[in-house]
Amino acid sequence: MIYVILVAFVVFVLALQIIDFNHTTYHAATGNSFFATVLDKGRNGEYRIYKHLRQLEKHGAKFLFNVYLPKENGETTECDVILINHRGLIVFESKNYSGWIFGDEKSKTWMQTLPQGKGQPAHKERFLNPIMQNKLHIKCLQACVGSNYAVQSIIAFSERCTLKKVTVNDPNVQVVKRDEIQTAVTNATKRMPPNALTDADIQRLYKRLYPYSQVNETVKQQHIQRIKENQAKNKQ
Repeated sequence: MIYVILVAFVVFVLALQIIDFNHTTYHAATGNSFFATVLDKGRNGEYRIYKHLRQLEKHGAKFLFNVYLPKENGETTECDVILINHRGLIVFESKNYSGWIFGDEKSKTWMQTLPQGKGQPAHKERFLNPIMQNKLHIKCLQACVGSNYAVQSIIAFSERCTLKKVTVNDPNVQVVKRDEIQTAVTNATKRMPPNALTDADIQRLYKRLYPYSQVNETVKQQHIQRIKENQAKNKQ
């Protein structure tokens, strides 16, 4: 009997989560289902960023997800999450990683270190510098909408990681764990001019960028293939 009650409770809670998810901007914009989101590492990280910040929509903010912006060479670069508010734009690079994280602004790659158990050496994995990645995203974003808007960069790692040694000097860049993201956004907005954008400005920027979040599967697959090729080169 207790087992049946427990299962029923879990199903009830899960049903509530699915209903809530289906009413989010994230679901409406991406079309991703609840399970396709929570079971995918990348999507789950982006959705969790949104969940921490969704209350900002009540104050007129707009969110965009997986925005594939054109680069000068004809390829694309993907912004994980873009927040447009009355002060400007905040571009998020989501890194849903665990383990220890080491890196600085100028290094081409950063390091993720994962423990492998007693008596075994830690597994180390290099990944592209997310600050540099987001700088490229912002450059392409400004090429698309103009450079007259204040833009802040936030790199959001999972709560499961430890930012062991991460050095950031640029005042327009923050590297945080996801449970610190509300504070990071507050700090970012303090560096942006108040009331710089009207509701109409926010809507206009959103409409300008929205089509880049609705690209076809071919564009997505080409983008993924180029990422894999670049990762292979970095490991050589």
